[in-house]
Amino acid sequence: MIKKPVNKKAVMASKVLAAKKAKAAPTRKKRRIRQTLDRFIVVAIGTNATGTPKDTTGWTASLRAGTTTVTADFDEFGVVRFPTISTLTSVPYLLTLRDESGATIRSFNVPADREFFVARF
Repeated sequence: MIKKPVNKKAVMASKVLAAKKAKAAPTRKKRRIRQTLDRFIVVAIGTNATGTPKDTTGWTASLRAGTTTVTADFDEFGVVRFPTISTLTSVPYLLTLRDESGATIRSFNVPADREFFVARF
């Protein structure tokens, strides 16, 4: 078997070039995508087996923390969005749901550090 002579300078030059290319390529970090809701949302659903949203046309919801009360209207799909309350909430709230005639349906205690609340009744 005949061995070919190795050009050490050429081998070293190719290693240096490969190292430069490796350093030049940006390292990709895995980015964790975190979706958050920007405003507090309440979803009213039934306690039946399917958990379907309630028909909440004309209903209102109010959140009370201390002496401050914020009220918002439900849409027909059982969802209410409080445009003045950002998330994650910093204080616990008392959530009160009222029907179209203004009668109180149910009240819930909503803990702090929430983006949304599911009112199941």
